[in-house]
Amino acid sequence: MRKVLLVHLVLILCLLQQAIAQDRTVTGTVKEAVTGNALPGVTVLLKGTANGTNTNQNGQYALTIPAGQASEELALVVSLIGMVSQEIAINGRSTIDVTLEADTRQLSEVVVTGYSTQNRREVTGSVATVAGREVALTPIGSFEQALQGRAPGMLVQANSGQPGAAASVLIRGRGSVFGGTQPLFIVDGIEVSATDFSTLNPADFETYTVLKDAISTSQYGSRGANGVVVITTRKGAAGPTQLNYSVQYGFSTLPENRLRLMNSSEKLAYELANGNPYNWSAADVERLSAIDTDWTEVLFRTAVTKNHSLSASGGNDKTTYLLSGSIFDQEGTVRKTGLNRYTGRANVESKAGGFVFGLNSTFGYSEFANTYEATTSINVPLNAIRWTNSYETPYDEDGNYTQTRAGQPNALELINENTALRQQLKGLGNVYVAYDVPALPGLTLRTNWGGDYTSNESAVFLDPMTGPGRSVPGGKGQLTRGYNRFFRVTGTTSASYTHHFGADHTLNVALFNEIVKGSGRGFGFTGYGLGGPFENEAGITPGTATNGFIPAVNGEGTKHALLSYFSMLHYGFRNKYYLSLTGRRDGSSRFGLNNQWANYGSVGLSWIVSEEAFMESMTNVINELKFKISYGSAGNQAGIGDFQSRELYNQAVYNGVNGLQQAQLANPDLKWERRSTFNTGFELATLQGRLRATVEYYYARTTDLFLNRQLSRTTGYSSLVSNIGSLENSGLEYALEGELIRSNDFTWTANLNFTYNQNKIKKLVGSGDNDIVNGVYINREGEALNSFYVVRYAGVNPDNGNAQYLNLNDEITETYSPADRVLVGSAEVPFFGGFGTALKYKGFEVNTHFSFVQGNKIYNEDRTNVENPAFVGDNLAAVLLNEWREPGQITSIPRSSQALRSSTTRFIENGDFLRWRNLMVSYTLPQNLLQAARIRTVTVFAQGQNLATWTKFLGFDPEISTPELTGARSRVPGQLAGAQYPALRTIMFGLSVGL
Repeated sequence: MRKVLLVHLVLILCLLQQAIAQDRTVTGTVKEAVTGNALPGVTVLLKGTANGTNTNQNGQYALTIPAGQASEELALVVSLIGMVSQEIAINGRSTIDVTLEADTRQLSEVVVTGYSTQNRREVTGSVATVAGREVALTPIGSFEQALQGRAPGMLVQANSGQPGAAASVLIRGRGSVFGGTQPLFIVDGIEVSATDFSTLNPADFETYTVLKDAISTSQYGSRGANGVVVITTRKGAAGPTQLNYSVQYGFSTLPENRLRLMNSSEKLAYELANGNPYNWSAADVERLSAIDTDWTEVLFRTAVTKNHSLSASGGNDKTTYLLSGSIFDQEGTVRKTGLNRYTGRANVESKAGGFVFGLNSTFGYSEFANTYEATTSINVPLNAIRWTNSYETPYDEDGNYTQTRAGQPNALELINENTALRQQLKGLGNVYVAYDVPALPGLTLRTNWGGDYTSNESAVFLDPMTGPGRSVPGGKGQLTRGYNRFFRVTGTTSASYTHHFGADHTLNVALFNEIVKGSGRGFGFTGYGLGGPFENEAGITPGTATNGFIPAVNGEGTKHALLSYFSMLHYGFRNKYYLSLTGRRDGSSRFGLNNQWANYGSVGLSWIVSEEAFMESMTNVINELKFKISYGSAGNQAGIGDFQSRELYNQAVYNGVNGLQQAQLANPDLKWERRSTFNTGFELATLQGRLRATVEYYYARTTDLFLNRQLSRTTGYSSLVSNIGSLENSGLEYALEGELIRSNDFTWTANLNFTYNQNKIKKLVGSGDNDIVNGVYINREGEALNSFYVVRYAGVNPDNGNAQYLNLNDEITETYSPADRVLVGSAEVPFFGGFGTALKYKGFEVNTHFSFVQGNKIYNEDRTNVENPAFVGDNLAAVLLNEWREPGQITSIPRSSQALRSSTTRFIENGDFLRWRNLMVSYTLPQNLLQAARIRTVTVFAQGQNLATWTKFLGFDPEISTPELTGARSRVPGQLAGAQYPALRTIMFGLSVGL
């Protein structure tokens, strides 16, 4: 490691020793062809180099030509997503104005793949791009949720609607059972954990590029096995300083609950019909029927969201900068929940003598107030509004908290008196130096070093007067506080060479070395015996052997490292045939001594068919046609512990003597999961480029899965994580984008993307009967991951009211037997996508976006509670009013005296839904009204988020991330359908001003 660091240091010093000579500058303005309006954010690159800039809000740019490069032989590449790119020879000029036309050829876009920037026509892999402006103003605490339904192949599912909660993201299916399945997120070259997205400001992001196949992700090696999302942030452009300020204010409400519960009269009538368990008198019934508490209104609220963003950007031909800051304040719909976020960013780039120096940095601070969710506890507010009877009230006549009829604690008391807070401080940044070697035009040396620092502090206070506070040791409340720190450094050094051989050949070769090193540590304690008015450490009673308030203390630490060497080669012939090759060698500290290193590679080919002579007669119909194919492999190390292959020991006490005991067996043969991917497809533009389509097929196979291998009891251990088994994902992706109408004043565009993914387990542990069963879930060879394994429900016998089931012979029986369980679908989503449209008329603009999911199943465990007559003390679903009561009655609800069997298809529901994700209506004031006030732009807008959901799911929200069934481990907490915090329905109003 020291030798590698030394090589990096020597390279940097060599670069800095180069003499700074006189540079030249090219300036100009970029405008839109039809309207003549200035185009901001246009990329202007010096062809064959990494030297580039962006136009400012007035469409102006300034690009420095390093000394030693003859400008007469060079050209500018001017590009913007949605416009036709241009390559313009400089020919010694110092001023070059450019006019861009609407992109009638989708292959003209510039694609940022992380380590390199390519024209889309040169890309041989599978890449999707989402413009940052499409999601920048979305009122969501964690930005990845705004990407739902916007990129083919990428499934984004919200884990929770709590402000700032991270989502589950899958690219082309779930590629592992035990290992991690989240894609790699890269922000300006630095890896960022999805759990920290809520402390980043999405308004700072310029583009999101989704890399999906082996040739695209192989440059990230083992980190990119599950796909990669590359995020670039906004940069400054040469010109006067420009200020931009935006403000938003709005409201969030709880969505509709499709699971209807009994009101007070219905519930009392149900109790009387089922034996009157609480011996209600007629007077009691009359009194209680007059009470009809809406527990949704008691526990939830109309929440307020506020967002302020301010940025300044500008510079000259040598140095450009962008500074930004934001304040985001979002209340949760559950009382006392919310997110407060403060961020700042500084991006600076400077050029001198062939060198490019840059800094990208962001700092964020967030405060989270959370609540429990997705468990069976009454502490969960979404459980409380269903389980608490409408004839019960939160307060008694004296203003004291009540207890529920079933003896459960008062949920409002728990929300008001107990607290769960978390504070996060995050710093993310990188510095880079690039040098275009004048002695060999086309050779660029670059080194990039960055760090990601995250600090979390959490505190959970349980008031001594609440039920949870009385159930802890000593029975007088509890305070738990935790601290953890994590720091990861990434260093990448490269040498790339681009050369054009005559008019037909283009070659780019790059060599890379990369170091990733992370370390973290944490500490926590729990104190008891809280006294006085304090909600902090001051209230803790010192623990003694007699008072029982012995505090609990814990700590942990971890570290890991990854060392990589890789190369990339891109070759183009006659501007229509392209070849890409990559090779990478990764070494990880997580694996056993026998398998720390692994080699991966990929190959990709593309053919621009529309450039062939035989297509000339069809160019009016097929404007552009490209075929592509790729194959390659990558490793996966995510999801296992940093010391999973090591022999570990814990502290222990035996007969009063302190010592160590073995906690984990060593596995020196533990190695990477390997994912091999095949991809092919085509890209098409027709109707003069107004209709663009992409179709791709993929097949991915993961081998050497991380699974628990059962051990002999003589070892003292039940299992050991090993490389066993395989699974596959295959599917089709479709993307369609059209410009339906375009004129001087009016444009109408629409887009659609659709993905079908088939997931199948090929091999599991051992041989023979090796199913992994966990509750209602099963993993079985030949079937999809997370399949449901239950008995089929066949309704009710009208003669006696007994529940009926189907046995394995498809015969109706009243006997419930686990031996009759069958597979009835999977929680994995096979069909998903999104569509949207945008209309622009002069200064008015309307944008809307929808996403959909189809084909998955959901186990609605919440219904197993509210449809269970045994829980008569709690509120129940209104459907129980139709339960069987007399012979001959036709109903699907059994008699109340029969025990409920929950592991049946009765509680398996379709997970299909269509959600209206976003609607934005905006108006930009005409320039002639603003010039006198020296205001560059003013836009007013209103938008709605999660406006409506069409589904048959009985509950608040059908959008549930799939529970991961991992061997002998229990189902991951937080997956109780119906009890998770639903997506917020939000309406926002805003103003954006540019000076």
